Amino acid sequence: MAAALCLLFVSSTSHAQQAVFTDASGKIETGIFYGSSARSSHPTLTIPVSGDWVVIGGGGYTDWQSHGGYGSHLTASFPDSNFSSWTVYSKDHMTNDPCIIYGYALAIRVQGLTRNQLLQHVRMTQAVSAYVSYPNTIAFVDTGYTLLGCGFNDVSFGLGNMAVDSYPFNNTGCYAEGKDHDAVSPGTMSSFAIGIRTSLPGVGNVVNAIQNSLSSYSSHPQASASVPFGYALSGGGADATYYGIGQLLWKNMPMVNGTWSAGSKDHLVLDPGYVRAYAIGVTVQ
Repeated sequence: MAAALCLLFVSSTSHAQQAVFTDASGKIETGIFYGSSARSSHPTLTIPVSGDWVVIGGGGYTDWQSHGGYGSHLTASFPDSNFSSWTVYSKDHMTNDPCIIYGYALAIRVQGLTRNQLLQHVRMTQAVSAYVSYPNTIAFVDTGYTLLGCGFNDVSFGLGNMAVDSYPFNNTGCYAEGKDHDAVSPGTMSSFAIGIRTSLPGVGNVVNAIQNSLSSYSSHPQASASVPFGYALSGGGADATYYGIGQLLWKNMPMVNGTWSAGSKDHLVLDPGYVRAYAIGVTVQ
């Protein structure tokens, strides 16, 4: 059976469901929910999900390009502890540029399991870095769990620390990194790894596959990665590569066509680089 994609046509109501993906076994569905923030220099947004859905991933992007702004950069993208919502934050830096952040929550349903039953098989681990100018850390899923999605939270004071990396690491964990930019402003980076029990009673073995794609060399590089045929999109990530003062993430998000999209940019100082997009797919074997 081929992996199926069902696009749902919805109104512009916040937190609407946008798309549903089904794996080749027909036992796993993943769905995208979305919303948008108010325009702000530090926009924040939480996207809840409804019904039997369990949140396993998510992301967002800022609309700085649409008004020719200086940029608003991602600082957080993570789930709540009950797997019922996804939160995204961003901020401008040194130059005022109020933006809207568009956020997306990725959630999962498993055939034959209620939300409460599925929650018994989903687990999140968190790792926190030291308080430094370039904080980084890796969170791994527990033994016996399959990685589904990654998240991050860069916490700082003053001018601020912003995300440059959040992506799946070796199929079992999630790496996250942040940096200050043209001014000292240390922070702590938290990385979140969301996993599902590999052997689901009455369902089968849950396996993942991770694909990645590298952008061209640019001041504002973007890339998109697809999951393998027969896998349902469950998460993803972005990795910005730079050579001077740095690039910052402004986009790290699931797409309705089953891909993951990533975007980074230099800021105020020219520094072209690359961004690599990662897509995590999941299926039952």
